[in-house]
Amino acid sequence: MKKILHSEMKENNYTLILRSIFHNKRIERVNLAKETGLSPSTVTRCVSKLVEKGYILETGFSEGLSSGRKPISLEINPDAIRVLLVDVGARITNFALGKANGLIEKLESIATPITFEELLREVYYLLDCFRNIDIIAFSIPGMVDVNSNKIIFVPSRGWRNLEVSIRGVEVFLDNEANLAIIAEAFSHEEIRKSQCSVFVTVREGFGTGLWINGRIYRGPSYTAGEFGHTTIDVKSTKTCHCGNNGCIEEYTSVTSFFNTYGEHLRREINSLLQMRDKKIDEYLEILARAVANIVNALNPEYVIVGGELAGLKDEFYEELERRVKKYSLFPAAHILKVKPATFKTDTYLYGALYAVIQEVFIPRVIESIS
Repeated sequence: MKKILHSEMKENNYTLILRSIFHNKRIERVNLAKETGLSPSTVTRCVSKLVEKGYILETGFSEGLSSGRKPISLEINPDAIRVLLVDVGARITNFALGKANGLIEKLESIATPITFEELLREVYYLLDCFRNIDIIAFSIPGMVDVNSNKIIFVPSRGWRNLEVSIRGVEVFLDNEANLAIIAEAFSHEEIRKSQCSVFVTVREGFGTGLWINGRIYRGPSYTAGEFGHTTIDVKSTKTCHCGNNGCIEEYTSVTSFFNTYGEHLRREINSLLQMRDKKIDEYLEILARAVANIVNALNPEYVIVGGELAGLKDEFYEELERRVKKYSLFPAAHILKVKPATFKTDTYLYGALYAVIQEVFIPRVIESIS
């Protein structure tokens, strides 16, 4: 049976209310009505059902909002869903626990195993350590069939055609850039309502998540957004993991270009920016031309830059935007904004959690109440 994902459903009152409570952390019914544009009676009716089902909590009285009766604050019940998050990178795999209120607790990091079976052994070990897990969410650096929980191809590891199932626990998996753009759209109305936005993820490779006409776009074969495997140099002798020569990701990979990653990478890039070093100038030039190809192909309103390039000084994104616009067609450049990723670290752990909340938890709430 095909999964019913939230990105395939229309907005409804419960979605608006849950998202508003989620982003405000705590909010009162009166402000909920103002923020969502719903009538007070609709908010009261919907909130009553959500409280009854245990999806949201009434957490005491708010101070300073009224001289009369104090309104009751509402919060997402953090234990409404418990998620084991698995961020698979080409080098490092990170594990965390995620809850319905959007908070994560990092557990451990390991060298990414050679085989997926080895990775699953670590997952089963963590399931023994942490009980009451509702769902396991995988962030995958490759192509994923989200409807059948199948890893189609992970170029960096050579994994192909792997159907993922875990005893007794629901599984959700998607491409890392898709998870990141879902999280951005969930977090920001301007992204959610845009005609086209692109999340560019750069770490060992280069990938994009596409948000088109208000929904994630994966393509009929789930390979949409694989701009890292488009050719930037037809004479190149650099062979990519995918088997072709001259792929963009061979030139934009931060681990190859800077020979480091993580916090060390961010410190190095920020230092190179401050010194106006030729190395960062060279990298920005390569990255800008790669992103300009995407801009000329898709005409996005927003390009969000993340992965190992999250959490840098504003100067990096401002200079990247300037160069991308220089190499883009004028009508596309005119509307373009380049933005840093919302999450400065752990982009894919948060992306996986937000995607589960958006794509699984909210539809489940709506189904249980309707």
